[in-house]
This record gives sequence, C-alpha cells and structure tokens, in this order.
Amino acid sequence: MKRLALPLLLAGCVQTTGGRLVEFSAQASGDPAVVAGGPLSFTSPSGFGVTLTRAHLFAGALYLSQQNPQSYALEASCLQPGVYSGEVRGAVRVDALSPAPAAFPVSGNGTDAQTRSAELWLTGGDVEADVDTTVVLDVAGTATRGTDSYPFEGAFTISQNRMTPPRNPALPGSNPLCQQRIVAPIPFDAQLSEGGTLWLLIDARAWFASVDFSTLTKVSDTPLLYRFTDDSSSSAQADKALYNGLRAAVGPYRFTLAP
Repeated sequence: MKRLALPLLLAGCVQTTGGRLVEFSAQASGDPAVVAGGPLSFTSPSGFGVTLTRAHLFAGALYLSQQNPQSYALEASCLQPGVYSGEVRGAVRVDALSPAPAAFPVSGNGTDAQTRSAELWLTGGDVEADVDTTVVLDVAGTATRGTDSYPFEGAFTISQNRMTPPRNPALPGSNPLCQQRIVAPIPFDAQLSEGGTLWLLIDARAWFASVDFSTLTKVSDTPLLYRFTDDSSSSAQADKALYNGLRAAVGPYRFTLAP
C-alpha cells in the first residue's frame, strides 16, 4: 500500500513541549457494539429497512490533533501545522461489517500531549494529488420500504469527479480537493502512550442515515439492481447523501485506545 507523499508531519508540526514522544500501533474495524460479522440489518432514519452485505472503507491515514473540534475553521488548510499530536502514515482496507480489527501496516508516532480530535484521510497516496483512483467506499446490499425493494451497490472515489468550483473566483485554491479527502474533526479526547493501540471503529449504518434509496439509478431489471453514481455532479439525493455520510465527522467514526 502506498504511503502519503508528504513530508513527515510530526517532525515539524507536533509541539513536543510538555509531551514525550511515543510509538503506538493502530487498527480499524466495524464497531463491535454494532456488528458481529456477516450482513448488517437496520432501519434507517429515512424509514428504509437496509441489509448491508458489503461495506469496505479504505483508510489512507490517521492524524490526531491537539485542537478542540469546535476550533476547526470552515476554510482551514488541509494541514494543521503545530497542532498534530499523532499520525499513522499507512493505509488499510477495512471490512466495516466485521468486528475483527485490521492492523495498519505501519506504527504510529506522536506525543503524549492531550489529543482533542482526530482526522481520517480517505486517500490512496498524496492527499493533494489531482487524481486518485482509490476506491474509498465499496458497498452493497438491499433496501426496502413497503413493497418496494432496491438491491444496490456503490463504489466511491475522491478524484476529479469530486472537484467543486472555488468559493471565490479570485481565490482559485479556496476549495481544494484535499479537503474532500479529510474527515475532520472527529471528537477524540485521549492521551497516547508508548506501546498503546489506537482503534478506529466504524458504524456503517450512519453512512446511510439520510439516503433516499428511491432516487437511485436503476442499472438492471433482471436481476433488479440500483447503483450509486460516483460523481458529485449527480443530482440524485441518494448519491449526495451517501457521499456526505461517508465524510461525516460525527456518526460513522469513533476512536478509542485499546489496551
């Protein structure tokens, strides 16, 4: 798996005053409080009965911050110099329907300074690259409401298909693609320790909280199949809602320190 094509952030961004350097491991899985392995069935807030048979997330990197979640600016830079307290600069593909942890292939590095929030990077390489073909979300299942059934599948990338115009034409870099690839701020109040384990827990139900499956694009009648469109230009509510759910900082993701 590729590592991020960025300079080591800890070397220049983490303030070590009052904190000693630590090394830790990292893992990710479906939330054991939600999944037991196998298909996951639930009723969404939108009133659909959903059974997920596939839910894979590509976690490109993890970063921990000394910033409180409420301190994040709406138009902040993709990098937060001076505030990182930890990083895991490796990638892992996670089965969000399984409680079995998948280990990141590299150790994490950081300090034992207080962590206040976390970032999940959805990237297969350089977070600032113009093109990234990595599938960061791969899902399949069936949704029902009343007598209607919507067998579905979807695979999302974050590349040129997610480019949006700058907020201000005079500032062409004011809406960078890298911001689309960083889920933040995820609340996480903790202190790293030498030899500890950082655990990313995923609740796949939250991705679908606002999805209206009736707006999906039908791609086949025999067998019946609907598909999420991997493009932000899609006008379908379901496509926008799932993409927003993937990138929601509150709901789908939580962090904990495992013994």
